[in-house]
Amino acid sequence: MTPGVLAHLRLPVARGGRRTHASASARRAARAAVAWFAVGTIGLSAATLAAADVLLLRDPEYGRRAAALHARLADNPGRPLVLVVGSSRVGAAVCPAVWEAEHSGGPMFFNLGRAGAGPVLQLMTLRRVLAEGVRPAVVLLEYWPPLMNHDHAPEFGRIPAEHVLARDLPTVRDYWHDGGTFERRARTSRLNPIFHLRRTLMLQIDPTWTPWPGRTEMVWDTLDGWGWLPGLDFPPEGCAERASWLARWEPVFRPQLRSFAVSGRADRALREAVAVARDHGAAVGLVHLPESSEFRGWYSRQAARAAREYLAGLSRELAVPAIDACEWLTDGLVADGFHPTRRGAQDFTRRLGAEVVDRFPEVRP
Repeated sequence: MTPGVLAHLRLPVARGGRRTHASASARRAARAAVAWFAVGTIGLSAATLAAADVLLLRDPEYGRRAAALHARLADNPGRPLVLVVGSSRVGAAVCPAVWEAEHSGGPMFFNLGRAGAGPVLQLMTLRRVLAEGVRPAVVLLEYWPPLMNHDHAPEFGRIPAEHVLARDLPTVRDYWHDGGTFERRARTSRLNPIFHLRRTLMLQIDPTWTPWPGRTEMVWDTLDGWGWLPGLDFPPEGCAERASWLARWEPVFRPQLRSFAVSGRADRALREAVAVARDHGAAVGLVHLPESSEFRGWYSRQAARAAREYLAGLSRELAVPAIDACEWLTDGLVADGFHPTRRGAQDFTRRLGAEVVDRFPEVRP
């Protein structure tokens, strides 16, 4: 066989070897890229999960208030803390800055209202803040009849599963009787936090990236340093816009207020919140926030009587003061029938502060 023929025979073998080596290198590079992508994804997810929990980015409404609370405590060491826990009605009604301007050396009030909070979310919020080492002298828990009946106002649909912290899961397990569906959603959201928290994180980076129906940043974006969420700013003598708000809410609440019923779950959560606060050394009170005369007119006579009797009975049984502030504000200072205006919040807070000092010796100088 001639050398030329051998050369032709060897050439394909040599070329094939180079192709095999190149293919193996490409496969190794691809595997490395996949591995680094997986490591990066897991690392980013872990970092997002840690930030969401430690910095409370997963529940920005609570996170903003908690950060402000710790800042106020650091600024005011030794002062007795009055923590007001409840729904958006508390958020709009309690303006501690007004109290501070006139009583800076007395008890320190802080607003821990949460949008949509009934007794279960109040309990969850209270447990969170106590777990962070906050020790209030007094805890005021909101009592509002429309939120006591879970058949009409179920809390569970108002709490996004992705906002639940790991330490909330015992409360979820105890009060969400849905076969564990909500808890599974909450746990699943922790496995892929980037996906499940995408809207919440986007709202905190730039709310305009989110379509308007998904915008919720208004419940934390305008909070002041004392947890107050300024409400609507209508003139005290009333206006057409206030009338439109009343017209909007009447068909929602009037049917609910024809009768008064307390679900076992709501009653148990309110009682447990009292016990939890006491276990951490706090005195406890219940407060029924202002309602306009129009809103009070939506209660049937029997429902109004039953709601008052329930509050009075709970107050006696648990030995906690009940502050009935339903009629403290004139109609023009209650924007939509149940949320105070900004001026209404100032007037209400002044009177609430005096009432707390009078009823709770724990906060007297």
